[in-house]
Amino acid sequence: MLPPEIWLKIFHFATDTPGLLDCSPSQSDLPNVLAREQELQLLRESLVTKRNLVLVCKTWGELATEFLYQSVLVTRVQSLLTLHEALQGRARVVGMFRTNPGWWTKRLDVVIPPDQCETADYGVLVDVFRYFSNLSIVTLSMPILPFNDFWLRQLPMEIIVSLVETCGPSLRVFDCAESLLRPCREDLMLLLAGSPNLRVLRCPVCSPTPGDRSPGSRLDVPVMANLESISLMSVFLRDYLPREKNKNHLPALRQLIYGCISPPFFAHAWKSFVKSSCSAVTFVTLDFSFQGDSLQRELDLLSECCPALDKLVIYFRSWTEFIPHLVLPPVSQLRIYSKLAKAPAFHYYSLLYALTTLTASKLGSVRLLHANAVEEFRHSLSSLSQDELDGLASKAFRVEDHEGRAILLGGECVG
Repeated sequence: MLPPEIWLKIFHFATDTPGLLDCSPSQSDLPNVLAREQELQLLRESLVTKRNLVLVCKTWGELATEFLYQSVLVTRVQSLLTLHEALQGRARVVGMFRTNPGWWTKRLDVVIPPDQCETADYGVLVDVFRYFSNLSIVTLSMPILPFNDFWLRQLPMEIIVSLVETCGPSLRVFDCAESLLRPCREDLMLLLAGSPNLRVLRCPVCSPTPGDRSPGSRLDVPVMANLESISLMSVFLRDYLPREKNKNHLPALRQLIYGCISPPFFAHAWKSFVKSSCSAVTFVTLDFSFQGDSLQRELDLLSECCPALDKLVIYFRSWTEFIPHLVLPPVSQLRIYSKLAKAPAFHYYSLLYALTTLTASKLGSVRLLHANAVEEFRHSLSSLSQDELDGLASKAFRVEDHEGRAILLGGECVG
């Protein structure tokens, strides 16, 4: 019989899924919805392996419990209730386990579909958080409660309080970007103040609160000395502006994801944020939903205020909004994505023309982020004359597919 230490090593290698417990900013270039789908699939596959290990025999069950509870995924209300019962039952057992299994949990994902929650279920979630004192990663995607106003969509304050009181110091990643329910601005400030080691914040939308306080009486944005990555949206950007506008409350910020949506009259807040907080940012994602002719203003602002910027990702509504004659900041990597899944052929000719006329002093590569676009782009290339291909191939950068392979080299289509 192998000693427990050897079995623990074996279980570690058998269940380890690279990246799932990583608290660093995501390096995925895909829109958050698609990146989350991939991540959830990895979580499900990892949990299958862990559950199989626990079920082999009693000895393995006891030894592998640590790995089973490292990451917890809840996708149904019934799963939440079962988890709650299991944690309560284990907490009552004396002498059988070294500690409550929630102590081992580093990651909790609660992803419940719409129309599957009642008010009492949120009380269960609040209690579940109390068992997880070492959480590093929390992802919430919660449906609207039956009594919720459709516009308010406020995540119950008790959930935020439970998180802060139980695992605030250990929390590194908080993501509610895909949740229908989200914290109000004051609750979010409580979370930030109680989570000084937070490195990644994905909460671009705060729920408005009835009777919101005047700006002078609201909680100020705390200095987040360790926050490296943040997701923001233009309409709610003012929620993240500190009272002292010229002070940088995010000195460690390196990655910015920004949703530019109509109306455009929030440009002043955006400029203030970029100027005060983005001097060290190296990676910017623009989810661009304006007309293409306003994109150059955004690029000029990044050129002016982000001297360290090296990677730029842009999500367009369609390729026609990637207009010609753009001048990029001095980045080495450009990643582009169109939300229009099945674009007509002339959209790809617009894309080709935009690339041919692009001014980019340090650009090394342009990558198309989805496979369908790559195939349509190749098809468009096949109809160009050699002179037109040579014009694109004469650029200093190369055009890549979604996996980083060259599509165009030396005037020749690759692959």
